[in-house]
Amino acid sequence: MTPEQVAASYDQIADQWVEVSTYGFAQIERAVAFVKHRGAALDVGCGTGRLMGLLSGHGFRTDGLDVSPAMIARARERHPGAELFHTDVCRWELPRSYDLIVAWDSVWHVPLAEQEAVLKKLCRGLSAGGVLVFTMGGTDEPNEKQNSYMGPPLYHATLGIPNTLRVLAEMGCICRHLEYDQHPESHVYLVAQKSETSAPTTSDLVRLRPVERNDLPRMYELQRDPDSNRMAATIPRDREAFDSHWAKVLNDPSVAARVILVGEEFVGIVSCFPRDGADHVGYWIDRAYWGRGIASRALRLLLQEIPKRPLTATAATSNAASLRILQKCGFVVTQVRHDPATDRYPECEVAVHVLR
Repeated sequence: MTPEQVAASYDQIADQWVEVSTYGFAQIERAVAFVKHRGAALDVGCGTGRLMGLLSGHGFRTDGLDVSPAMIARARERHPGAELFHTDVCRWELPRSYDLIVAWDSVWHVPLAEQEAVLKKLCRGLSAGGVLVFTMGGTDEPNEKQNSYMGPPLYHATLGIPNTLRVLAEMGCICRHLEYDQHPESHVYLVAQKSETSAPTTSDLVRLRPVERNDLPRMYELQRDPDSNRMAATIPRDREAFDSHWAKVLNDPSVAARVILVGEEFVGIVSCFPRDGADHVGYWIDRAYWGRGIASRALRLLLQEIPKRPLTATAATSNAASLRILQKCGFVVTQVRHDPATDRYPECEVAVHVLR
């Protein structure tokens, strides 16, 4: 099942969760005991907001996230002052770091292929010393299944305990508590804490700022790299064409052009621009920074900044890296076409992606 299908199922049973239940409260309070600074918290899969009152009572200012519009609507009624996000955690980027992240019976609905990426995202979203508490299937190996215990069909997946512990360790998090709390049911809850001394990953340091005129010399050199052009199936612009193109871009309010920074280092650009009656996005990363998750992070930051939908992106079908990045960010292939050669592109097969 897709996250959208899971959301539709929860829409049908949202009223069953309106009454406040204490299910999971004791386990979450065990996690809270490890938190040293009780500032911002995030409830992933907040549902009707039943856990947010518990967290507020412990001094947290809690944001909520849910893929079900019916659930979010009821959470807004219960917590009108909270910041609530109606979105899919697979496609969402955390807007800040959190001292506590709760994902009680929620992220196990994430498709198995995306489970590791979502777990890493939540770990990245923890502040130093922050705590993550979540539930999972307590299997030894990755597994997925569907059921309809509550009526509508639902999907569950798990990385399995060994893989989950591996990912947590890779992300600088320490397992503080792991328990089969509903034995003999294979229901596990896990409390992990981010090291206070763990170094941020490269993608943690990614940020965007508007392109400025003094960025153009660096950008010109980047777009001349032969390996980058082979990968992207592009032809670099000469100086005159480059200057002419960017003179128009910098004076066009319909274009959002952003420099990608890692810390203070200029590593590329990402932009949203109109073309052929559609809004397109594109990016260009310094070859020295490939393979570090920078393009995915930068594109997601731009997508949060640009609310308009649909958005279109194209990539040569030979460019496997860009195809993966676009699909990780929620773009779906709608067409594969054969484009003739131009002064900007060689003849090639292109996959058209759309984000709705």
